[in-house]
Amino acid sequence: MTELFTHKDRLVPYITPWSREKVTQPVPVATLHGIAYPGPAEGRDADDDVLWQCWRRHPGAGEPLWSEVHGPRQRHAMHRRLCQVCAGPADRDEQGWLWLLEDERDSGPTWPDGEMTTHPPVCRPCLPVAARLCPHLRRRGAVAVRVAEVIVDAVYGHRYHHGPFGLYAGKADVFLTSSWSIRWVVGNQLVASLSQCTVLDPVETGIKTPVSRAQIRR
Repeated sequence: MTELFTHKDRLVPYITPWSREKVTQPVPVATLHGIAYPGPAEGRDADDDVLWQCWRRHPGAGEPLWSEVHGPRQRHAMHRRLCQVCAGPADRDEQGWLWLLEDERDSGPTWPDGEMTTHPPVCRPCLPVAARLCPHLRRRGAVAVRVAEVIVDAVYGHRYHHGPFGLYAGKADVFLTSSWSIRWVVGNQLVASLSQCTVLDPVETGIKTPVSRAQIRR
């Protein structure tokens, strides 16, 4: 069982990094096949396809960095369908995996089918905890959904470009792992594409789902 940590009597989610896990990020260099780190890098993940941002693995060391995500733990949770809070198995029933998403109901009638997210799934006991502790979910409002089909097929990170003074990083974005540009990306989180989704009743889940902006306008 994964050890859980608290800070000032507050549970710290599994994917939240701690201050002593941060490392000075090496500057990538261009190669014939994309970008690479010029030498051994502390906290580096070995991956033939993606160059990952570096992190130490020392949960509980220092102060929690609430607004950031520990890349290796996020990727572990996403690959294995583990709860983002406790790292136990995520909840799954006949409708699919349990997920918490930012409230984007105003984006269209088909939402959340086709949604791409960096949030790993959750277990049922941690559902209200994730809604309360995740800064993104707290700021935008959380909606609980069941997801029948999950495909981990993209990376969230920075793509590097050639400039007059060498390589420079573009804005953070989502890049498909099948894209040629992935070899020019320094990634930190995996992205899952969700389909065959069912939005859950907030009364059933205990999550206060905010009123949509469309409803407010009416």
